[in-house]
Amino acid sequence: MYASLSLIVQQYGLGSNYGYVCGGYSSIFSTIDRFQFPFDGGTASYVGNLSGSRSFLSANNSSTYGYVCGGSSGWGSSSCFSTVDRFQFPFDSGTASKVGNLSGSRIWLSANNSSTYGYVCGGQSSGGYLTTIDRFQFPFNSGTATYVGNLSGSRDSLNANNSSTYGYVCGGYNSSGGFLTTIDRFQFPFNSGTASKVGNLSRTRSRFSANNSSTYGYVCGGWDGGSSNLATIDRFQFPFNSGTASYVGNLSRSREFLSANNSSTYGYVCGGYYSGDLSTIDHFQFPFDSGTANQVGNLSGNRAGLSATDGVDFVTMFV
Repeated sequence: MYASLSLIVQQYGLGSNYGYVCGGYSSIFSTIDRFQFPFDGGTASYVGNLSGSRSFLSANNSSTYGYVCGGSSGWGSSSCFSTVDRFQFPFDSGTASKVGNLSGSRIWLSANNSSTYGYVCGGQSSGGYLTTIDRFQFPFNSGTATYVGNLSGSRDSLNANNSSTYGYVCGGYNSSGGFLTTIDRFQFPFNSGTASKVGNLSRTRSRFSANNSSTYGYVCGGWDGGSSNLATIDRFQFPFNSGTASYVGNLSRSREFLSANNSSTYGYVCGGYYSGDLSTIDHFQFPFDSGTANQVGNLSGNRAGLSATDGVDFVTMFV
């Protein structure tokens, strides 16, 4: 059933055939790049723009639309946005439309997806570090996302994974706790309350990216506050309800402020920063349990603090 539905979704050319990489920082970009799955060589194509230039943003997806949320026109929270942009899959030209707003402006946030809702978690605003979880229903075409609950603690520079039944929010930083290993979890559909801390990453980190297959969550790269960036890839199995994620391998190079896409068979890790902004696209095959991800190509230009989205819905499109 799931395999045939996956083929139907791909046949009708929704979002599942492409990864999209949006915005970012070097100068501040509105750029949207696209590459086709399975991507194993070459350079991603520039296909359009966000409604405005911004970096340190997050991205959600349904099977038909990509949503790009929040971010900043500079480095800090004093210039952050509540903007939610939307573009329809497959997107090959034009400018994403602003369709609404988050419940407040924020930067360095993360995003989860169920098959019916997008969730936007944590981050930082001009008022400080946030625990906020917002939610908007697919398809979202106007209005303001609803504040529905909180993380177990305030943090920014975090990231998020999805199974078909839970959202996981990992790592990050706050001024009182420093760099964090925390993994929180909330069950879909989440409409009130506080996410539960269910475990830890193998080490403290922030400014990293996150991939997921239908059976595992992967957490890649980042920074732990030390003298250099990380290449580490952690993995935890769904449903994850206790323990510590396992270190299973490495990216092709250390980096922070990177982003990630998923096809139904590969995780892609894009861009980032290491002694300069990068255009690198790595990939690793699911289930990944050891080794080093391969650099398979490049973005259309160097950038960090970017976001990524795709049309793969793991509720219906299993590996």
